[in-house]
Amino acid sequence: MFRQLECFIQICKEGSFTKAAEVLLMSQPSLSQQIRFLEVEVGSPLFERVGRGVKITADGEILYEKARSVMRLIEESKKETYELRYSRANRLSIGISPMDFFSFIPRFLKFHEQCPDITLKFSSVENTSQQLLNSSIDIGITDKYTPNKEIHSMHLYKEEQALVVYADHPWADRTVVSFQELEDLESSLFVGDISLIEHLHTFSDKIAKSLQSKFESTSTAILLSMVLQKMGVAILSASLIESFSGQQLKMIRLVNPTPIREIKLVFKKYHDNNPSVQKCINFFLEV
Repeated sequence: MFRQLECFIQICKEGSFTKAAEVLLMSQPSLSQQIRFLEVEVGSPLFERVGRGVKITADGEILYEKARSVMRLIEESKKETYELRYSRANRLSIGISPMDFFSFIPRFLKFHEQCPDITLKFSSVENTSQQLLNSSIDIGITDKYTPNKEIHSMHLYKEEQALVVYADHPWADRTVVSFQELEDLESSLFVGDISLIEHLHTFSDKIAKSLQSKFESTSTAILLSMVLQKMGVAILSASLIESFSGQQLKMIRLVNPTPIREIKLVFKKYHDNNPSVQKCINFFLEV
């Protein structure tokens, strides 16, 4: 129908089937056939022969105004769709927890150097799978998500977690502590990783009790501040603790078992409408 309207409008502009066919780069018989199909749809003739040209009928006049409006709307839709696609192609929404953000900063800076035209928007991950499915984020960086046939995951790395204590904590001179020894911990224990909290509850009721504090947070920066203020101790990423450790903070490695988080890049399998997603995936495959 759209092609037929396009042919109809061009004939109205040129006043001739021959000239319209030349502009549309099609044969005159094909053009005449398109108009016949359109006249069948409308139910009345659209043109009258006048010498070597044609004259639009009264019914044709009505259709002409409507057809122009339809074609104008189609062009506007194409433009808006392109602008939306272009806008999304230069914007990437990443869901990541505050605990992981610090360790990924060097990678994000490197990605920005390689793709300076792409704006990165960071959001906290709450329900990664749902956030991906409702398009509130384009990519998730997480260790926990709900498997879904529309979602794909890619391994990034495994990360050891360790205990961080304040400088004059009774365990400050320790370098290694077994997981079972956490039962003897007299301080409040802060954990930012939800999956590890669940594991601690199943591992030992006594350890779970140390988690029962009046203070909670999932922010790494806040947890470190709470340890510095001697409000308790925390289990955080070993690499993160090392970057902040000094005279005021001490890292103690956990063994038997050593808690490990597997960090994954999570994204929708079909993301053709946003080329930035594929650029990000390719980047993480290379680093």
